[in-house]
Amino acid sequence: MMRYRTPSLLALTVLLAGCGRESSTPELPSFQDPDLTQGRNTWMQVCRNCHLLGVAGAPAISNTEAWQPRAAKGRDALYRSALNGIRQGDGWSMPPRGGEDRLSDAQVRRAVDYMLAVAVGLPQGNSDASR
Repeated sequence: MMRYRTPSLLALTVLLAGCGRESSTPELPSFQDPDLTQGRNTWMQVCRNCHLLGVAGAPAISNTEAWQPRAAKGRDALYRSALNGIRQGDGWSMPPRGGEDRLSDAQVRRAVDYMLAVAVGLPQGNSDASR
């Protein structure tokens, strides 16, 4: 019986090895500004899980049309949503801090600034940690 499992496990391992390739991730812009660079790093580690492809109703970073009404609410409203989360029914449509409590307010704000810079071309806001 083991001789049948080994090829199956090997095939599964080979298939899964290709799942995490960087080439399957669209190239997202980088910026010279250090705050936007930090925002991109946070986005890549946390936010991209939902915002890359628009999982669970999250607006995909490449969907400019979906970001327009959000951007119109103002940067402070987006900061609040990202920091405090968005409740929907009995759960969260977006958990506070993207589900990563370890993120500082400044890291969350910089990630929002990065998303706005990519999605709708808005220059960075004031993501200073003192806010």
